[in-house]
Amino acid sequence: MTQDKTLPGLHLRPPEPAAEAPDPGAFDLSSYAPALPRPEAIRAEQFMPVLSPQHFSDLLDGLGRELPLIDDEAARGVLTSRARLLQLSIEQYRVNHEVARVTLTRVLAETGVGVRTSWARQQEHLNFMNEASGGVEREYVRAGEEIEAARQQRFEALLRSGARPELGSAEAFYQERALAELAQAGHPVRPPETRSGSKRVFNGFAVFSKFFVGIISGVSINLLFNPESRLYLTVIALTAGIMFSVLLLWLVDELAYRAKLATRTPGMARPAAYIAGILGVTALYLGVEGYLNWDGILRVTQQIAANAAQQGQLTDLSAAPEATATPEHWSLLTFTLALVGMAASAALIQGRERARAVLERERLLAKVAELRDSGRFTEVARAADLVAYLETARDRLAPPRDVTSPDHARLNERVLNHWEQERETQVQSVTAGLIREARAVQDTLEDFSAQVTQARFPHTRRGLRLF
Repeated sequence: MTQDKTLPGLHLRPPEPAAEAPDPGAFDLSSYAPALPRPEAIRAEQFMPVLSPQHFSDLLDGLGRELPLIDDEAARGVLTSRARLLQLSIEQYRVNHEVARVTLTRVLAETGVGVRTSWARQQEHLNFMNEASGGVEREYVRAGEEIEAARQQRFEALLRSGARPELGSAEAFYQERALAELAQAGHPVRPPETRSGSKRVFNGFAVFSKFFVGIISGVSINLLFNPESRLYLTVIALTAGIMFSVLLLWLVDELAYRAKLATRTPGMARPAAYIAGILGVTALYLGVEGYLNWDGILRVTQQIAANAAQQGQLTDLSAAPEATATPEHWSLLTFTLALVGMAASAALIQGRERARAVLERERLLAKVAELRDSGRFTEVARAADLVAYLETARDRLAPPRDVTSPDHARLNERVLNHWEQERETQVQSVTAGLIREARAVQDTLEDFSAQVTQARFPHTRRGLRLF
């Protein structure tokens, strides 16, 4: 038979499992310790700056023990009576002291409830904000880790698809892929031309030629319809010439643009119609300019001949000059028509260049749409856009703002100030009377001590003794 060797009152427990080691990466709420101090408990004695009744009672007892040492019986009797009265005053002070202590205890208890409530409310608010900030910090760290993983995934996906790894979005990836496939199919998209100095000069002269040819046309119109050189007719003629030149050259530009787009845009006329329009407008332009300039040349030549005859031979100005005297000015007419042709050609080139840029852009957009619809690069596009999406989601992380926080803090501060002011007011009203009474008792005891000392050691009058 086995004996139980367990001692009475001793209970054996299984060994407790060892505490797990804290994870260094785990969030520690203690790092967000509240900034508010913890108020300590206060007592009524802290607001009573007076001596206790026992001090005055001990002083009176000490003075009472000196009374039997007084030799004068009359003085000893008077001081004994006064010591009894002082004892009553000290007892009354003891009662008032106890009443003041009880009153202060009650005041501190009443106001302490409000003060502690305000402190607790502020502490709860701080704990809430600290806990929310800790949660946001954890979410921010986790979002950063997800972004790094997404970047690695995007890098690998772009390398597998043959694209540049620095592409940052799905749109850029589709653009590059469409450009590569169009170039492979024989339709490369030329990059925008750099604005070189010669290109700027050409564009400037192309624009200036429209107005310059218009000015020439206006001068010819002025010579044709304004022989008296009236100012308002001159202004109208110049304006009409500039408008005629600019509008016809713009029409050449627009017809060239439409002729280039007609082959790929449904609903438009055939390119031959636009080409015929270009030829017709150009022929009209050259014909009008040729007629106006030839007529102007003849009139200027006649005017020059008339001026020469008036200066040299004083002939009749109304007489027509001889045919052999008319100088030939075919060179001026040829130059004018060549200038008009160059302006029309520049407008034609600009229209076709504008149409080419539009066609290339439409071809690129169509190829991008085709790649999107095919679904071959969905995973790559998703990996390319995932980083930007996660970064946007991380930027939206912010502590849950308590919209009532400023009002809450101000209200809590007003409540706390109210209770503290109420406590100070009542404490001062209670302690003021107690301080006056303690000072009166102390002054009375000091006077009594002086009287006892004077009675014990009376001053002897020194002088000449009478024999």
